[in-house]
Amino acid sequence: MKKSCRFLSLLLSLILACPLFSAHAEKNAGIVRVLLTKLNLTDRMEISLDGSYTLNGISFQRGSDLTISCASGTLFVYYEGMALNAGKEMTLIRHQAKEGLENGLRINGGYELHPGDLKISVQNGQLRAVLYSPVEEYLLGVVPYEMSDSFPLEALKAQAVTARTYALRKAGANSDYDVVDNTNDQAYYGVKAENTNAAKAIAETRGVCGYYKGNLAECFYSASNGGQTELVSHVWGKGDYSYLVMADDPYDVENPESVVKAYSLPKKMTDISGLGPIRDVVLGQLSEVLEGMGYDGDMNYIQVIGVENASVSMPMYHDSPSKIMTLLNLSLTVQGRKLLSGDDEEEISIFQNVPVSSTAPPQETWSPMQTLPSPVTVSLDLFPTVENAFALSINGGSNEIITVRETESAFILESRRYGHGVGMSQRGAQQMAGAYDWTYQQILRFYYPGMEIKTLNYSHTLPTPVSEYFLSTPGPAATPTPRPTLMPVSATPGPDQYLVAVTNIGVNSYLNLRAQTNTQSSVLRQLYYGQQLLVIEDLGEWIKVRTDDAEGYVMSSFVQKLESE
Repeated sequence: MKKSCRFLSLLLSLILACPLFSAHAEKNAGIVRVLLTKLNLTDRMEISLDGSYTLNGISFQRGSDLTISCASGTLFVYYEGMALNAGKEMTLIRHQAKEGLENGLRINGGYELHPGDLKISVQNGQLRAVLYSPVEEYLLGVVPYEMSDSFPLEALKAQAVTARTYALRKAGANSDYDVVDNTNDQAYYGVKAENTNAAKAIAETRGVCGYYKGNLAECFYSASNGGQTELVSHVWGKGDYSYLVMADDPYDVENPESVVKAYSLPKKMTDISGLGPIRDVVLGQLSEVLEGMGYDGDMNYIQVIGVENASVSMPMYHDSPSKIMTLLNLSLTVQGRKLLSGDDEEEISIFQNVPVSSTAPPQETWSPMQTLPSPVTVSLDLFPTVENAFALSINGGSNEIITVRETESAFILESRRYGHGVGMSQRGAQQMAGAYDWTYQQILRFYYPGMEIKTLNYSHTLPTPVSEYFLSTPGPAATPTPRPTLMPVSATPGPDQYLVAVTNIGVNSYLNLRAQTNTQSSVLRQLYYGQQLLVIEDLGEWIKVRTDDAEGYVMSSFVQKLESE
C-alpha cells in the first residue's frame, strides 16, 4: 500500500513537471513508422518496457510490465493494480538511456526488442500498433531477416543500403504509417542482440542511400532473380526507372542456395505413362496430328516411347531479351496404327428381286502398332499447364525462368526466380561477396547501374532522460524476456504419422504455424527451435502438424524427421 501511494505521488509530480512528447515522422529525422501486423493483435496486449518510457507525462521504470486493452473504442492501461483511461489513442514515448543498456519494448512475451516510440489505437474493436523507430535501429530488425546474419558482410551492407533507401523513401507518407512489417514492404521482426554481423553492416554504412535524379531511389530487391534481373515495366507498369535494367545474372545461378525446382522427363519410356502428369494434354495434341497423317486418332492406340528433344520458346515479353519463355516443345517418338482397308459395299444381284445385304457393319483393317518414321512435335503452355503439372511454381504466378538441361538419360526442366526479380538479388549478392570478394559498392553498381550512392544525415534525437530521482526508487529489475516454453506433444503417431522437430532455423528464430498451406495465410503460433510436432498429413512442400495445444501447417523444409525409438 505504501509503495502504491509513493508511486501515485511521483506520478502527480511528474505530470506537472514533465512536458508532453508526441511521436512524428520526418524524412530528415530518419524516423520510420512501422505498422506491426505480424503480432496479430486482438483487444489485449502485454508490453514489457526494457527501456526508458513515458506515457502522457507518466514515467515508467525500466522493466515495467503494462497491459493494454480496449473496449468500445477506448484504450485502458493497467499497471500494478492501477488503471488509466488513455482515450482513443496513446503513445509510449522513448527517452534517452545510459549507453550499453537496452532501450526498447517487447510485446506479448516476444523475444525481440522493438526500439522506438509506440503509438496504439483501436481499429474495428482490435488494438493497432505503429512503431516509430529511428531508421538505423529499424534496420536491425530488417537486415538479418531479409538476409541471414550468416551472409558475407559486404552482402549485408548492400542489403542495409537498399533497405534503408526503401524505408526512407516511404517515410512521411500521408497515412499514419510508412511501411508494414511484412513482405508487402520489408520483413521486420524486431532486434536480437546476437545478429552481430548485420549490426556491423548497418553501422558501417550508416546513412548511405541510393539516389536517382536527386531523390531517394526505389531500391527493389528479391530473394533470387533466376539468372536475369527484371524490368519494372513488366512487374508494376510505367515509371522512370532508368537506373534499373534487364541484365543476365550468373552469380544468382551459381549460388547453390538459390531456389530451384526441377522435373526429370526420361528420354526412353515403355509407354505414354512415362510423360507423367502431362500425359493427357500431350495425347490430345497427338490425336489430332496422327489423324491428319492417316493414323488412328483414338487415344487408346497412341503410345509415346521416347523424348527426342525438349526446349522452351516464345518469350513472354518482346520489348527486351527476356528469358521468361511461354512454350515447352517436345519432340516425341510415337507409335500408332494405320488404316489399311475396309469392306466394299454389297452389290445388288441382277438375278434376284432383293438386294444381297448384311446386318454386320463394315470391318476396318488396321496395321499393327508401329513407330512413326519421324518424331512428332507438340507444344505445351508453360504457364500454367506445365508449371502446375510438374510442380515448378515458385511464386504462384507466371514469372519463373524455366530452362531445359539435357543429361544422358533425361531432359531436366528447371524453374528459377523467387520473387519479382527487380533490382538486387539477395542470392546473387551473397555469391558476389562470398565467392568473388565484391564490395557492397560493386554489388550495388551491378544491380542499380544508374543509381548514385550518397550519405544522408539525420537530425533526430531522443527526449532527455527521465528524472534520476524517479529511476532511483525501488522498482522491478529489468530481466531479459525468456524464450517461450515449447508446446508438449503427447500423442503417439498413428499409421502414416511421424514426429519431426523444428531444426532448420536459427536457434533464436522461429517458424510460423499457419492456418493454410501458403505464406499469406494467418499465423496461428510461432514455433521455436527444437519444437516437436506430430505430422498428421504430408503434402510435400507443406505438412499438417499438431501439438497438444495447436494444429496447422508448416513448410517441410524447416523440420527434420525424428527417428522412432
